[in-house]
Amino acid sequence: MTHHEAEDKKVVLKIFKHKIRVKSVKIDGLRRVKEDVIVPHLKPMLKANNLTALLGLINTTNENLDTLDAFDKIDFSIDHLGRNSDNVNEVSLRISVCEARRHKLGMNVSSDKGLNDGNFNMFYTARNLFGRLESLRVNYVRGTKISDGCSVIFDKPYFSKNKSSFKMGVSKENMLNRTANYMTSDVKSSAVYQMHLLGGKSELTAEALWQQIHGGNVAMKIREEFGHHLKCALRHKYVRDTRDDTLVATTGSRHSIETELAGFMGDVNHLKIDLESQFNAKLLLGYSGALSLRAGLIHELSENRRTWITDKFFCGGPGSVRGFYEDGVGRPLGGTMHWGAGLSLSRNLPFSPHIWGLGKFMKIHHFVNAGNLGNNKNDLMVDPRLSVGTGIIMKIVNVRMEINYAVPLRYKPSDVVNHGLQFGIGINFM
Repeated sequence: MTHHEAEDKKVVLKIFKHKIRVKSVKIDGLRRVKEDVIVPHLKPMLKANNLTALLGLINTTNENLDTLDAFDKIDFSIDHLGRNSDNVNEVSLRISVCEARRHKLGMNVSSDKGLNDGNFNMFYTARNLFGRLESLRVNYVRGTKISDGCSVIFDKPYFSKNKSSFKMGVSKENMLNRTANYMTSDVKSSAVYQMHLLGGKSELTAEALWQQIHGGNVAMKIREEFGHHLKCALRHKYVRDTRDDTLVATTGSRHSIETELAGFMGDVNHLKIDLESQFNAKLLLGYSGALSLRAGLIHELSENRRTWITDKFFCGGPGSVRGFYEDGVGRPLGGTMHWGAGLSLSRNLPFSPHIWGLGKFMKIHHFVNAGNLGNNKNDLMVDPRLSVGTGIIMKIVNVRMEINYAVPLRYKPSDVVNHGLQFGIGINFM
């Protein structure tokens, strides 16, 4: 570095450390979005006392405004107004925005109903209905588990410290259970309140479900449940996720607890609790370890009303106890209690990321899985299922894919085992 370059660097650093005062923030380009929606995101910039702090706050504000999904373009400019009586530089901020289109028609492919599930969605979204980012979404879906379905959802965000929102929706879905070869036709209405709480996300749902179970060649105990059923339930779910990656984590943890109370109306009356925890940590030799634990319980509150097969727990498959077909443990009737545990070691493949890009999204892992389900405590302790194996993990866009070779070590004759290659795609794996 030459002497002149060094002097120029000192001048630049001195400018960035100069005291400033943000006198005003002006917004250009608002048409339907109300000012009170974005003003809370702008106030922190008024507290900047030097240019370095201001640029950092501008970057944070830009990210916050982008998450609102209300603007296609956001530009910031700084105008120097001169020095005040205290010899402090006064500046004015100008923000130019271009609001996003109110109407959006599109299609996508998603995986949101569970493992090995793929959906093709066509949707129409009307955004910013009343100026405070309200939206109405109409969706039609066809998929591997949802034969066909449609839904209408109204979303109203609340701009508070806990980042809450309120949703109301109605939907109709026809779903095929490939494991037991029966179908369900659901008509559902729901109201959902979401908020951030204690470092996690809390969701309270009130739901009314009218469901018809029907099908062809199924077990007699399932055929006994054919017909129309009505469930009215309150459900609460809390999730706290500190993992560094939601699909292939190396550090952090995820905990969730879901509680459902059904029985206000209809022929379903139970208390259902489902727990999940996952712990991740970096180990030696480039390996990272993951410990996953799951458990669930359904307690029936009335002898006259029961829990139908669509609410019961199932176990087995590439997302839970590998080495079994999906829901292959104790199928096809499921259980009112279950537990599962998994321990895995994973590391990057011994490829440079520059060789076909393989090192960026592929890992090798080794796993041990165990689990069981039943209708009482004794069932959970007798003959737990166990499997081991190894495989490849691939992270593609927003889903995780696995190709494993699994070996079931403990199973019962009634189970449907999958000794050998097993493929899985989804979001949540044990």
